[in-house]
Amino acid sequence: MPASQPIPRPGLRIAIGAWLMALATMGVAQPAAEAMPAATRVDTEAAAYATGDAWIDGRLADIDRYAARHPDAFADELERHAGVPRAYTQALLAQPGWRAGDAWFACFLGRAVEATCRSVVRDRSHAGAGVPWSTVAAGFEAPPGSPAHATVRLALADSYRRWDRPLQPDPALKRALRERAQRQAAADAPR
Repeated sequence: MPASQPIPRPGLRIAIGAWLMALATMGVAQPAAEAMPAATRVDTEAAAYATGDAWIDGRLADIDRYAARHPDAFADELERHAGVPRAYTQALLAQPGWRAGDAWFACFLGRAVEATCRSVVRDRSHAGAGVPWSTVAAGFEAPPGSPAHATVRLALADSYRRWDRPLQPDPALKRALRERAQRQAAADAPR
């Protein structure tokens, strides 16, 4: 095409048609995902966390949904109870590959092992998003069954309580809650 001729542009009808087609495609994709059984969606989302604890994985996927609806309450939780500035939480969630469940797990894992959230985030980032959380947690000596892992479970129960969100504890969490109540009762007993 000679340089003097303008580049043809699609007409308004074509542009509107393309826009409507894009909208229609999004509309078709959404119901397909909604048609998937809820249990299958949750299982798929939870498997992506790979903490080595299926119960925690499911709660982290739920935290993703909670944080999407209540971003301020989520950021408040990390600020008040994990000691993470709100701006850091927001910046972390803006990074590719970081979800709310990842941020929650990193920060509360850091508290459980007496490390900073930033150090856990740094280790996870250096390892790569494809590395399971179980590997990162093991690097902090917090594999499933460890005392630090039990502390993360208790922190999860506490977050849900503060959010007034229903939580079905599994046997391990029930045991951890019972043990914490016994320690608190012993500490509160008159001497």
